[in-house]
Amino acid sequence: VTAVTRLSLRLAEAGGWRGTTLPLPPGRWADALAPEREFAGHARVADLFADMPVALLERVDTADA
Repeated sequence: VTAVTRLSLRLAEAGGWRGTTLPLPPGRWADALAPEREFAGHARVADLFADMPVALLERVDTADA
């Protein structure tokens, strides 16, 4: 799963992502750019873009359905 934001400064000025989430397919997902970050079920968009305006998620386990 690739997630990218644009106009992030304007978005931050308007209040940020608030409670926006990205639903993920079943399984556990690790960010290939920061492998210590893992998500399952959904990812809070504010967490995805906390350090970079892009996240590249790779499925690491399909047992969590």
